[in-house]
Amino acid sequence: MPAAKQESFYRKYWEPLEKLVPHNDIKTFIRYYLAVKTRDLFREDRLYFGFKNFRIHQDCTIEESFEDLFVYAGFYKTICQPVKKRSCYEAVLSRINKLEVSSCTPVLMDLFIAHKQNLLNDVELTEAFGILESYMARRIICGLGAQYYNKLFVSLGAEIEKLLEKDGAAYIDIFKFVLLNKTGKSRFPNDHDFADKFISFELYNAKASVRKYFFERLENFENRELVAVEEQINDGTLTIEHIMPQTLTEEWKASLEEQWELVHSKYIDTIGNLTLTAYNSDYSNFSFIKKKTLPEKGFETSKLRLNEYIKHCSSWGEQEILERAGQLYKLARRIWPKAETDYNSQKGDEWVCWDEEDYDFTNKTILKMILLGDEVQTENITDAYRKINIMIYSMDPAGYTAMKNSWSATEENKLRCPYEIGTSVYITTNLSSQSKAAAIRELCEYFKFDSSDLRYLVKSIFDIDNEVTYYAITAGQLAYKLIEKLLSEGKLTVEEIEQLKEKTFSKKTFHKVAYPVLANNREDNRGKNKKCRYYSKPVLFQGKNIYISTEWFDESRESLIEWYKKHL
Repeated sequence: MPAAKQESFYRKYWEPLEKLVPHNDIKTFIRYYLAVKTRDLFREDRLYFGFKNFRIHQDCTIEESFEDLFVYAGFYKTICQPVKKRSCYEAVLSRINKLEVSSCTPVLMDLFIAHKQNLLNDVELTEAFGILESYMARRIICGLGAQYYNKLFVSLGAEIEKLLEKDGAAYIDIFKFVLLNKTGKSRFPNDHDFADKFISFELYNAKASVRKYFFERLENFENRELVAVEEQINDGTLTIEHIMPQTLTEEWKASLEEQWELVHSKYIDTIGNLTLTAYNSDYSNFSFIKKKTLPEKGFETSKLRLNEYIKHCSSWGEQEILERAGQLYKLARRIWPKAETDYNSQKGDEWVCWDEEDYDFTNKTILKMILLGDEVQTENITDAYRKINIMIYSMDPAGYTAMKNSWSATEENKLRCPYEIGTSVYITTNLSSQSKAAAIRELCEYFKFDSSDLRYLVKSIFDIDNEVTYYAITAGQLAYKLIEKLLSEGKLTVEEIEQLKEKTFSKKTFHKVAYPVLANNREDNRGKNKKCRYYSKPVLFQGKNIYISTEWFDESRESLIEWYKKHL
């Protein structure tokens, strides 16, 4: 641009932008903005070139680019500096910030855009933020790390957009479905997992911000007399108290009886043994009764909800710690509920990056891959494994042969089922699908690949005659295929078909099913819901269309399979 035009753009666009996003935060903002726009989280040293490339391929004017940046900058400011009293959803954002998971910014931006496009109303936006809060809080309790968040939170928006276009369901339901559908180390912990880990979670050893967050929520949730927990911890008014003290006196050892050492090491820093008090220094490592009855300072005079159970105890040991943890868990399950939705989608082909350690390749095949920008067609995972090794070897033969691993060698007789990828360089093909994927990860890590440098297009393999593959597709897909076969082969009687059109019979026959399994019309049993509860493609039976329900859950799978097998 000519200098005068540059100055005009600076005054009109860049200066106002920096009022929304502080100068030292611009790089972070642009990184997350690009992540939403390109579904690729650029490294900082590639950010400038990534943005230039993005801008070159935009079909809009520079002014329109800046206007779009302004919209996202407004979202970013709200995300980073929410005003709790302005809206319900900003109060949730304020709590999310205390978890210090900035990598969730892209999906928060996606949710704001959905809100701007009227795909989410204020209530649904608040609900979506709350679901994210529950997801992250449960994962902290369950010891599931944040190392997968960058990729997860960048890709969520794209997954939602794809299902919106495909199914046309409500945005909030698709959002819940996509999060609930995550597996392995990216999963949304269920109540069983959450309950199990909650009791043993060592809250005292969590980050300071996380400790304060959990204490604040447990104290103030649905409590009209709010306590400024975070502020009082920060100024020293309240401190964390180990009810069973960190250093045991002989009196404490005696009260804990023979297993005192085990009880102490097992529960000392867990939620059940921790509380808040303004009299930590007065308590020292006094006996429990003394801590409880200390005049004007003991637990029995405390106004904190966290101390309510403790007031009524006459002793403190393993039983009381577990009982209190159980009571706090009942509260925690309400504070951080698991998302629920009736929506289910038939899962199609999906793109998977090489570094997704928790992705299960069992009963799946790779249709094609993109390696360093080149698209390569593949027949299956073995073919992909061979071609990746060949391509990387051809780029750096010396570097490849210098790598030490268990699946490649320069001597053919050292490997089972050897396959030559270069002159006197071999790989073994005698590996499971998961082991081949692990070998590829090892190779990519060695050559310092970015997450997006290698991606696979994966398709689930389903064989109706092989029960093992029944777990490779969603419960809804499985139900459609099994019922379709029974109907087309005349394995269901007219009487049973009519019964399956009834809610009561369907609920009694299949676990967790809440709607009739079959219907005469796709619009049946819709109620006030925006989405249809039956697949669009009917099955022809005796000259009439029969529609099969989409409303299935993983918990329904076993009863569905057993029912199907009885009809063969």
